[in-house]
Amino acid sequence: MSWGLIVAVCFAAPWLTRALLLSEKGLSLGAADLRGFTSDASVALMVVGVVGLCFAKGRWWGRAIGLVAVVSLVWVSFAMYEFISVFDSLYALSHAAFLGDSTFVGGSVRHAGHPVLLALVTVLAIAAGVWALAPGKLWWRGWGVAFAACVLAQVLIPMSPGHDEWRQRHAIHANLSVLPASLGPGPVSFRSDLRDVFRGDLRGQRWAGPLTGRPNVLLIMIEAASGAHLPSVATAQGVQSATTMPKLDELAQRHILFTRVISHQRQTNRGEYGILCGDYPKLLTDQSKMSEQVYGAARRCLPEALRDEGYATAYIQSAPLGFMLKDQFMKKAGFDELIGDPWFGRSYARTDWGVDDKAFFEQSLGRVLELHEADKPFFATLLTVGTHHPFTFPNTAIAEGARSRQERAFRWADDALAEFLAELEERGVLRDTVVIITSDESAGLVRATNATQRLLSQSWSFVVVMLPEPRVKRIDTLFAHVDTALSVTDLLGMERQERIFVGRSWFRDYETSRHLFAGNTYARSVIMWDPLGTAVVCGESFHNCVRSVPEGDLLFGPKRRSESASPLERQLLAEVARLTRSGRGDMTEVGVIDLLTEDEISVPVEGGKKLLIGGQYLRVPAGTVLRVDLDLEVAGDQATIDFHQDVFLGGYEQFLRKGIEVQAGERWRLSYEIEVPHEASQLVVQLYATTVSGDEAAIQFHEARLSMTSGPVTAPRVTVIQDEVSSAATR
Repeated sequence: MSWGLIVAVCFAAPWLTRALLLSEKGLSLGAADLRGFTSDASVALMVVGVVGLCFAKGRWWGRAIGLVAVVSLVWVSFAMYEFISVFDSLYALSHAAFLGDSTFVGGSVRHAGHPVLLALVTVLAIAAGVWALAPGKLWWRGWGVAFAACVLAQVLIPMSPGHDEWRQRHAIHANLSVLPASLGPGPVSFRSDLRDVFRGDLRGQRWAGPLTGRPNVLLIMIEAASGAHLPSVATAQGVQSATTMPKLDELAQRHILFTRVISHQRQTNRGEYGILCGDYPKLLTDQSKMSEQVYGAARRCLPEALRDEGYATAYIQSAPLGFMLKDQFMKKAGFDELIGDPWFGRSYARTDWGVDDKAFFEQSLGRVLELHEADKPFFATLLTVGTHHPFTFPNTAIAEGARSRQERAFRWADDALAEFLAELEERGVLRDTVVIITSDESAGLVRATNATQRLLSQSWSFVVVMLPEPRVKRIDTLFAHVDTALSVTDLLGMERQERIFVGRSWFRDYETSRHLFAGNTYARSVIMWDPLGTAVVCGESFHNCVRSVPEGDLLFGPKRRSESASPLERQLLAEVARLTRSGRGDMTEVGVIDLLTEDEISVPVEGGKKLLIGGQYLRVPAGTVLRVDLDLEVAGDQATIDFHQDVFLGGYEQFLRKGIEVQAGERWRLSYEIEVPHEASQLVVQLYATTVSGDEAAIQFHEARLSMTSGPVTAPRVTVIQDEVSSAATR
């Protein structure tokens, strides 16, 4: 019976979470789900086999390993549930590194959907691991028959492209099956197509601009908003979304509305890069180009181009700027002023991701008005975060017809945006300001008819443009986020930027169509839209590619026909994906990276542990010596700060210093080196601070740097060079 509890927990964890997903998403059972349950069973049996071997050893360490294996399966299962609930995709194991980041943990992990159920199953797993006896000698026979039956079932039940991948296999199987992409050089026959993909094109007939008088430009990105969230746009595509932004939709119909805009990747740092820099992000899962820009000379981006034309540039978001190295990237991109989480003093609701969208827009309004009153024009970019999981809004907020947290968060953002724009109009800002409203990425359709429609909808964005002299126009031509930078400069009469940015101008009519491309790092897929709207979808390995043909002109509609993609289409998509990986390939001459751009940060008395540095997620080449140098001091009335500093590489902790208490008037110097013999990814250097006593303290940074240098490294080793707390007067 005691061994049976081990088996029961191993099966219950993945089966229970899968059943929750099917129930909460309103899905009926089918053959695809049978394949998914057998995939779960095979993973459960693999864990049971490992635990059985460990228990058979009869040693304490065997039991310990077995216990860890069972508990890990439980947590992986619930993590898969949370990820699929939000993204409708199986997570990649590389995403596990985010669990080492306090912003991610505080913003998303703490808001688990079923914490009591998770705790109960975890307790059962621990109890089973502690009290279970080793299995009998003949148990292997039953185990072998069951495992063979599960494998056979997965062979006999083929994968169905019409159903989501998560319904058909376990995340561990999905990650084991991702093979290296075969990206050879493309044939000569489409070299001209490749040139068109990676260059700016202003050969179309202009229908708007150039504007006179150097108007201001305000770019607003609504986190994860989709074209499907605008009811009139969704209806035109034959779809209906429970998540809506009706006020934005109403406003869009009074201005210029682009209904079919391709967002090129999931994750904010990839989406923002394409928008701000007029360049394709990496279509394949890899270190983002935003992170790579921090290493050395950055690509010329839209903020820098406008700053050179005399514009004041400001970037405003409610989330911590250090996450995903935005504090570093945005400076290099050309923003003179950066505003992040600490700047927003009040909120109606708040998570570690930042304040709710109403509080964000209300407080951002003051800064935008100040920019408007200054002597020179401004370019300001605003990014919301309230519509990011776990969806930040006050619990007292009520939206008619909205049921889920996601639906309520988008309605809260919709109301806040409408109020913000009304205030700008009343204050006269809109008389000389171009307002562009879009998203950084697309959450897509939550309840899609089929897996292909859901995948394509996760690249479906929109653009609303408000000109100083209002104009009403609806454009159904397929455009893209990569067109943003070129479109803005074209509208302002800066046509020479065609040499810098990729894409076409939204404000021109073109005689010919073009191919557009997107990636989905969560679904591990790459997509190509041909000029007629047909989508070619490939897995990142490019071994399986499907052409999805829409019914009529409904690019994101529910009715689609699937057929095999041609070798030429597969090769074109693979070649474009390869070329988008053309970031910094040689990482051996990285040099020094500033881990923090601010010289001083305030730490409130209340608020718990505060993230000061983190979220870099960098790639490290083999044979690298990492060096971290921190030099800081604490100022404040009798304040004491507790510091926690760690380094993660590939999801594993490499260095830790915690419980370092520094009082007001004291200085902490920490320097150390980490030798990395093998290539690794997801390097994260983090620093947290917690006020232990006293009033609000200010932390003054004299140095916060990371350096990477190549050297004769043969084994992983950590060398502490300096670690001391002393009087700040001591220099």
